[in-house]
Formats: sequence, structure tokens, C-alpha cells
Amino acid sequence: MFSEVLYNTELLNDFEPEDIIEVFKNTTEVLAKEPAFIKPDLQEGKAVFVGDTHGDFSTTKYIVKRFLNASGKQYLVFLGDYVDREPEPEGSLWNLVYLCLLKINFPERVFLLKGNHEANYAVECFPYEFNEELIEIFGSTGVKIHEAAVSVFKEMPLMLQTLNGVVAAHGGFPMRGQKIEDKSREDLIMDILWADPECSPMFRGYGVPKFTEEQLINFLDSCGASCFIRGHDYTVAGKAIYSNKCITVFTCRRYAFKAGMTVAKVDLSRKVKDATDIVLEDFTSFLDTLI
Repeated sequence: MFSEVLYNTELLNDFEPEDIIEVFKNTTEVLAKEPAFIKPDLQEGKAVFVGDTHGDFSTTKYIVKRFLNASGKQYLVFLGDYVDREPEPEGSLWNLVYLCLLKINFPERVFLLKGNHEANYAVECFPYEFNEELIEIFGSTGVKIHEAAVSVFKEMPLMLQTLNGVVAAHGGFPMRGQKIEDKSREDLIMDILWADPECSPMFRGYGVPKFTEEQLINFLDSCGASCFIRGHDYTVAGKAIYSNKCITVFTCRRYAFKAGMTVAKVDLSRKVKDATDIVLEDFTSFLDTLI
């Protein structure tokens, strides 16, 4: 039944708490095989980078239907923040369950990077409501489901790099030369999952880092990349900044009026020199069809 859900999401209504826990357990095992910094050997086809979905299950389904075809030449990279601030009832739960089922069934074609909301276990994120939502839905059993979900979160990688020059992460990158070898190290979480560009008006609190254009270019040079794709910050979503070396996407209905609803499409067979080689697709105009 688990694989059938991908093609008929109505079957999620039949899931029992033990089914959800099993999905999370299986996903944890799959993700545990991936390093903190993924470098998949993708040389052709297209990769679609999806920004924060924040419990927007309807949008996630739309993206999968549109961009994950049967040919095996399309890849989805989700940039984190799958839970909290959901625009639909129980959206965080089913968004996460569905993404986990995708990862189980397409481990080489679907990548789930960690966002700061998935790192609440290490660095507190406010507001973090996913645990409370699960208790509201399932009562005391929600605690066990949340524990299983956190196991998934802990194994989610922090960054991804393509062969043709793209680096992707939720927010930023290591700003002090740290090696990306630990999925839960606090300084990596702060730099990679919390940071925003210095030009952003976003203020997340004292101690949360911001990166400059020079720091970004130095990082890209250090890993042989040429463009950074990120989510996390709706204030600069849909814009190429820092000499076209950085582009931000946001993909949640709740933020559509502020950030649009964009994904970034990359042709894996062509070298990317900067964001001008990346196609941004905004499907805000299809908003009514996503409900």
C-alpha cells in the first residue's frame, strides 16, 4: 500500500499510527546511507529545486506530478522546512509522510535536505509546532510519531552539489571553513540552515549569521561550484543576488503573496556558470488549482 499512495494519496486516509511510524523508520534507514554533503553522480536530465513547502501538501503533490516523470531523467531536490505554518489541516504530517514515501521509492531521484525546522532537536526553532500537531491528531501516540519523525530529521543531509556547478542548501554554507561531515553539529546547523545573505532585511535574532558576497564566492570556489540555490528567506525569493551567484526559491501557498511560488530548474547536462543558466518557474497563477 505504501508505494500505491504515491499515485493515489487518498489512501493516506487509511494510515494508522503504526503505518506512519514504519514509513519514518524506513526513511531513516534510507537517509542514514547518505552523507551530510551529497554529491550525486547526475550527468543528464533535469533537476528541480523546491523551496520551503511548510506543510503545503497540495503544492508538493503538484510538483511531484509535474516534475517527477517515469523516464528517470528528472530529479527533485527539496531544500527543507517541510513542517509548521501549514496552509491546510494536517498538512505538515502528510507533507512529510508523502516526501518520505517518495524518498523510499526513489532514493536516487528525490533528495530531502534538512531545514532549520527539521533541526529543532539541535537548535531550537520558534515557532516549532509539529510535535503539538501530532498530539492533537493522535493523542499520546503523537509523541511516538514525533520521535520517529525526529529520527528522520537527524539523518537528512545538509547540502547537495551537482556535477555541473550547483550547490544547494536550506539557508547558507559553512562560513568558517568547517568540513560538512556531521548532520547535527550545531555550528554547521547555524551556518547552513539558519544563515541569510547580508543584503536580506530578514532578522532572525542576535547570533544568527549572515553571509557576504565575498564569503559566498570563496565558498563556491573552494568546492568548484558556481551558483548557490537556497530557500529559507521569502524576502529575497525569486531573485538572483550577489553577481548572479545566489538564487532563493520559496514554494508554499502561505507565502505566495510575499514570495511567489517558485522552483529552480537546472539542466544537468550543461555547465552552470551562474544563476542566468537556471530557469525559475513561478506557478503562483495556478494557485487555485492546488487546493
